Amino acid sequence: MSRPIALLAYQEADLEKQQIETGLKTTPNRVKLNKLAKYIKQQQGTLTKLSEDMESFSSAMSRLNGQYNAVLDRLDLESSEFETLKGDEECTSEEMTEFRHDIEKLQREANKLEKEIKQLFHSLEEAVSEYQKTRQQGAKAKKEYDQLKVVCQKEKDEAAIDMLAADRKLEELEKRVNPTLMNRYKRVRLHHNMPLVEVRDGKCSGCNMSLPSLAIRRLVGEDMILECENCGRLLYADNE
Repeated sequence: MSRPIALLAYQEADLEKQQIETGLKTTPNRVKLNKLAKYIKQQQGTLTKLSEDMESFSSAMSRLNGQYNAVLDRLDLESSEFETLKGDEECTSEEMTEFRHDIEKLQREANKLEKEIKQLFHSLEEAVSEYQKTRQQGAKAKKEYDQLKVVCQKEKDEAAIDMLAADRKLEELEKRVNPTLMNRYKRVRLHHNMPLVEVRDGKCSGCNMSLPSLAIRRLVGEDMILECENCGRLLYADNE
């Protein structure tokens, strides 16, 4: 068997194996499994973000509550002193006005802090609700994923017989190919599904690059296999 024919037979068997592998990766169950895996990963990221948000909201609320309580204590103290001053005949109107402004300022600060605390509490409630919802959805998706994974494994097991037959066929055909040429084929195979392509109309049928006339004459006259200088594929000419 000549070099092109032997390697062509090997490549045909190699493509058949690729079809089996591709078919296994693109079954409806496998496609759905991959989508679920991506969805679960996204949900895990969402849960992490929500958890961080809840911790941030709780920490901010704790800090604001401390500030709020401190302002209330000052407000109570100022209000108590103001009531005392109202009964003091020596207290001037300017002092009373200053105390009143201080109390009003503290009240505005307390109102502002109370509003911020309510907003944070609302945000925390929403985050908790979203976290619980996302966790439930994630648990449901994980259960479906585990069930589907079993189905996909069964499909893989069923295809194992065909894969084994394909591997044995490749082993037998590889024995008919020169080892050096086979190494070249496997090297090109890393980048192209079809490492060996025919020269058609003076061009590489893989990348459509025109070939030098000398290379074409060598392919046709000497039953050789050359490499395309552009894409690296192995080239042969159909001399029949």
